[in-house]
Amino acid sequence: MDQADDAVDGTAPEPEPAEASTDAEARAAEQAEVEAAWAAAHPEPGRRERRFELVATVLLSFTALVTAWSGYQASLWDGIQSSKYMQASAARTEAALLRTEANQYRLADLDVFTNYVDARLLGEDVVRDFYRERFSPALEKAFVAWESLDPWTDPGAAPSSPLAMPEYEVQQEFVADDLEERAQILFEEGEDANGFSDTFTLGTLLFATTLFFAGISERFHVTGARVTLLLVATVALLIGIGVVVSQPITTG
Repeated sequence: MDQADDAVDGTAPEPEPAEASTDAEARAAEQAEVEAAWAAAHPEPGRRERRFELVATVLLSFTALVTAWSGYQASLWDGIQSSKYMQASAARTEAALLRTEANQYRLADLDVFTNYVDARLLGEDVVRDFYRERFSPALEKAFVAWESLDPWTDPGAAPSSPLAMPEYEVQQEFVADDLEERAQILFEEGEDANGFSDTFTLGTLLFATTLFFAGISERFHVTGARVTLLLVATVALLIGIGVVVSQPITTG
């Protein structure tokens, strides 16, 4: 009669306690199955897995540091190389200008000496003395040594002119020689810097190889593959370290 009255009144009958308990158990079982499936798909890393991750992390972290340092050294040596080449080029340019200037002095001395000889042969003492007073210090020194060989009476005893004497020295030529020697030294230093830069670049390439193999090792779950990749990464790292530590360090 009560259920009939509830139906007449439009009120739904309350579920029995046994049915509610069955629904709760079903939901709990379904949740347990979902959790079990997720755990199977995402297993907790074991001790070996943690070791692999530790090795890979150490390799990646250390290699990142030495890669940055090696690249920094390569860029510094590259800058030094450019600077040395520029200095060598400037020294050679200055040496060429000084040699041109020395040749101009040589031509001027030759012209003065030729006029001096002409005046002497013609017996024009005033003109001769005029040109003699205009001898440059280099020509005067060489002329004294040349005239001591008595070329006026014995032409074969001396060179044809004082300019061919060892005593004839143009200062600009000595400075030009020093500049060319310095330019050669600077050029060789630039070549050395270029070699150092190339070697550090090679080290950076080896370190990049380490980063690559250590990074992709974490994508493999097969022990043999991970060990192989980590070994290759370690070998590349050791070779790279051996390459860069053999090079001089610069601060720019």
